[in-house]
Amino acid sequence: MTGLTRAARLSPAMLYLGFAATGVAVALPGAVLPALLRQWSLGDGQAGFLFFLGWAGSSVGALLVRGSRARSLVLGCLLISLAAVGVAAAGPVWARFASMAALGVGLGVAMTSISLLRAGRNAARRGRELNRLNLVWAAGACLCPSLAAHSLRIANVREIFSGVAAFFLLLGLWTALFERDNARVVAGAAGWTFSLAAWPLALVVLIVLPGGVESSIGGWAATYMQRAHGALATTVSAGTCFWGGLLLSRALHSTRLLEFLTERSVVRHSLGIVALGSLLLIASGSALAILPGVFLIGFGLGPVYPLLLALVLGYSENPLIFTIAGLGSAFLPWLTGAVSASASSLRLGLLVPLAASLLMLALGLRLPHRSPAAAP
Repeated sequence: MTGLTRAARLSPAMLYLGFAATGVAVALPGAVLPALLRQWSLGDGQAGFLFFLGWAGSSVGALLVRGSRARSLVLGCLLISLAAVGVAAAGPVWARFASMAALGVGLGVAMTSISLLRAGRNAARRGRELNRLNLVWAAGACLCPSLAAHSLRIANVREIFSGVAAFFLLLGLWTALFERDNARVVAGAAGWTFSLAAWPLALVVLIVLPGGVESSIGGWAATYMQRAHGALATTVSAGTCFWGGLLLSRALHSTRLLEFLTERSVVRHSLGIVALGSLLLIASGSALAILPGVFLIGFGLGPVYPLLLALVLGYSENPLIFTIAGLGSAFLPWLTGAVSASASSLRLGLLVPLAASLLMLALGLRLPHRSPAAAP
């Protein structure tokens, strides 16, 4: 067996591992936010802007995936490594904010590249493959709060981000040496445009919202719990409950237990669970409401984005949709922080993801039953 043959067999595992690591990296700012607020002397408005920069950068990064998806993944990994070093470096706050934006760009490039690589190699099972990818992503995000809390006991924020830089540098090296594109996929990917005409408008609007609710709750849950209770254990539990709910839901929907349900009914019921969890989250400041609330939000969100993504890619594989999907992830956490700063209440700031969850539910009732098959 040649080295390239062995590498080809390892490719799915490496890409899944890389995608799980992007889940860790996306959840990391929220997991260490209490430490960042102290270390960088930030208020809620500035923290919200920090999330905005990261997620807006992720949306921009999706636009950079052109032509070879393997080369794009190398670019994304290198940018993540450089940006993580920038966040870790002792410098002015504006430089760290710029590094956070660059980190988002790199993550956007990496996540889009891996998604398109795996979807292109499994066109006949695109929905299931995207759910698997998002399952391992959720596993990484779920592990992040505990990993971050443990790391902060023995290290600091600088060393944590330095470890992120080292991992993605190694992943970029692997990709450069062993990952290759399908020639037909690359030829088709080179000609995408900025047109939204390929997708129904309601679907375009709907796909913006799940990531926004996810990034808002994932980013602010630990801080919300800390302000309500103060203990490190409950702070970690909030993030773990959210990402754990997301992970459990995606694991459940990756099996055949629910295959008797249509995709439309799965999305509709899942969005109802998200709305219920959002109401529960802000109904009370006690842990008895916060922890079940964030769990239900995560559990409800689990299958929504993978199913919507499979649906829109069935109309067109234009990477522009990843940018559109990332807009909510950029604006909703920022708006949550802005409302919190203005009202001096993070609880009131969380009305933002609640409103988004109710809008998602309304739009989900208008989902088309199926999409046309995408061209290979």
